[in-house]
Order: sequence, then C-alpha cells, then structure tokens
Amino acid sequence: MNFMKRIITLAICILCMLVSLSGCREVPVEEVEGENTSAVTDTDRKDTKAAGTEEVLTPEEGAVLKFRCGDKEFADAVAEEFREAYGVEVNTEEGGAYDFNKGVLEGAAGEGPDVFMSPHDKTLEGIQAGIFLELEPSLVEKLKSEVNDVAMNTVTVEDKVYGVPVSVETYVMFYNKALVTGEPAATFEELKEEALAFNDEKENKFWFLTDVTTGSPLYPILSTYGFRLFGESGTDEDNPGFDRPEFEKGLEVLADYKSIMPISSGDLANTDFLANQFIEGKTAYLIGGPWDIKTFREAGVDFGITKLVTYDGHQQMPFAFVQNAHVSAYTKYPKAAQLFAEFLVSREGAEALYTKPFKITSRADAQEIEGLKEDKDLIDITEAFNESIPMPSAKRISYYWTISANIGPAVFDKKLTPKEGAKKAVDDWNAFLQAE
Repeated sequence: MNFMKRIITLAICILCMLVSLSGCREVPVEEVEGENTSAVTDTDRKDTKAAGTEEVLTPEEGAVLKFRCGDKEFADAVAEEFREAYGVEVNTEEGGAYDFNKGVLEGAAGEGPDVFMSPHDKTLEGIQAGIFLELEPSLVEKLKSEVNDVAMNTVTVEDKVYGVPVSVETYVMFYNKALVTGEPAATFEELKEEALAFNDEKENKFWFLTDVTTGSPLYPILSTYGFRLFGESGTDEDNPGFDRPEFEKGLEVLADYKSIMPISSGDLANTDFLANQFIEGKTAYLIGGPWDIKTFREAGVDFGITKLVTYDGHQQMPFAFVQNAHVSAYTKYPKAAQLFAEFLVSREGAEALYTKPFKITSRADAQEIEGLKEDKDLIDITEAFNESIPMPSAKRISYYWTISANIGPAVFDKKLTPKEGAKKAVDDWNAFLQAE
C-alpha cells in the first residue's frame, strides 16, 4: 500500500511540474495595427495568441507537414513562407477535391496529408466522416477577427470551427464594352429588349449567354422568387425545396430565358464555346466568375463586371463558393498543422494566392492585399461575394447536381413544362432517398 502511495505521489509531482512549465511559455509580441504582417519576425510568428486569451499555439518539436492542394505553385510558395516564419518543413502535393473514403483509409494508416483543401459543400460530410479536426479556440478567435463572415460560416457547425476559409468565388455578369457602350443592363427586361434587336442565330450572335445545364450557374435563375436550396441556412438535409412554389416559379423564369437565348442547352453546356463567343464579340453578356478573368485578359477583351440582373423586380442571387483548408484528424502534429492552415489566410498567404493562382482571399480586408487591391475586377467579384448565398453544405447536395442537370435542360429546351419539371425534381429526389 505504501508503495502505491509513493507511485501516486510521484505522478502528482510530475504533473505539477509539467503544468508549471507549460505556464512559462513565451507570449508573442502583438502586431502593430496597420503594419504589414510580412514585417513580423520569425520569433513573433512562432507563437500565435488570440486577443483576450492566454492560450498560445506553438508547433510541435520536429514537426514535418504534408499539404495537399490543387494549386501546386501556390502551395510551394506558401510552404516556403511558413518554413521561414515557423521553422517547420511542409511537403506539398497536388490534389483536387478531397476523397473522403480515401482520406479515412490514408489517415488511419498514417499516410494522408496533415492539411488539405476542400470545397465548402463537403464540410458536413468531412465532419461526419471524422476526418476534420476541430480547431483550437485561440485560433478560431483570430480567424473570426480576420476572415469574411460569409466564409467563416462555411466551416462553422454548432459553434465549432472545422477549417480555415482560404479563397472565395461567386458568379457575376461580364459585359463586352465593344458591344455595351453605356451602363450595363440591370434587369432581365433590358436584356430581353436588347437581345431581340441583336440576336442572329445564323451568324451565331447572342446578346446574353449562360449555362443552364449545371446546378451552380443555374441556381441564380431558380432563386429569382426566393427558392433556397435546403432552406435558408442550406443545411436542411430533408427538405431541398423542390415542392415549394418558389422552385416552380424559378423554372418558369428559366423557360423565359429561352426568349433571349435561342440556342440549345447542349451548346450552352460547352464552356469553351461560351468563352469564345464573348472573346470574339459575338456575345455581349456572359455569366462567369474569377476563373474567366485571366482568359479574357490574355485575349485582349475590354470587359466590365456587374452583378446579376433582376427579373420582375426580384434580384437573382448566385451561390458563394469557398475553398477551405482542413486539418486531418489523424495528423501527428495538430498544432503545427493548425498554424499552417491559418497561415494560408494570412496576409502572406493572401498575396501568394493572388500572384500565383490568381484567386481571391477570404480575408475581410481583401481590398487591402498587395496586388489584389489594385485589381478592380477581382474587387468587384469580392463585393458580389458578400451579397451571394453560400452553396449549401448539406451532404445530399450531390442529389441536387444530378436533378438540376436533368431538369434544367429539359425545361429550357421546352421538353418539360415548369410544372412537370418541378414534379420530376420531387420524384427524382424521392427516388434518391429510397435508394439510400
């Protein structure tokens, strides 16, 4: 018995020593307001403290990270910046949207990436699969003070944060200034009047074009009268809203778009065709996003950007898209990995994001980022993002992509009436549920 008491006493002493040592960690120097964080020293960067907290996050000794990202050039650049700031090596590998089944197997085997990029509609799926690490509260507070609120919502579930929003995108309306000489159209009614005077099917000339076969560009049209996929929050797994009158009215709007786009849905599904029409001056207005800007600039097109039009006085609302960085729940270095994920949305990360893959940071101060702040086109898209609707993160959103790909073209090509299209959407949804 005395022997056991000695063991217990010794254990308590060791624990007290560890607690005492942990309380002696160095507190970092606060950043000076208005100062570019690229001027912060390595010592400052190695400890991160959220305002109003005493918790400090530091990398584990000997940490080496693996980062999977679709933009290898950006990944390499930010990995080098992080190594200089924190002294932690980051190996990068190219990879698209994260394969969750593969991720679970990789993680369990200790072979997966420590940090990886993923589109925000995968947030709930990743949490349910158990492969997203919940971020430390001190880091969360820092992110909330620096990142766009719309973007933060895409990684927040029940007040817990499971990732770092890195880049943002949304749909806007491009207009060719060689054809649109005055103010760009603000209403569908204006587009329709101008299209009827300009369109020439034989010459392949169309005043306005947009894809009606894919769920993302199709959504703004469906949203016209208030349809919200999976409810206002985009998380109501059981109610996509296909049975609501707002959805059928959205399909009626889609059918009306045929009057200004006398072309088959199949042609509208060809993104190269759409881009070439705009570049060659055969189309005045085109729905697109930041991914189109580099192509248009290189082609020498004099273009402008404006928000989507209203229809019957109702503003059409596009999806907002966020690319998030997640820390693997299986990482051996959770502190270093979280610091790296946060670093992706630092000022250094935001500048690399603009100069390498030409993307828009999710930072709330995007308009102050070097390079980006001089780019009016991307700033216009940033402002449009703030007024858009986050793409739902409901796990069943995959059903929407399939259903919209079937319903959209059929209604646009007049093969189904809006009422028939709405019924088919409900029937297809129920069929998916029965197959689960």
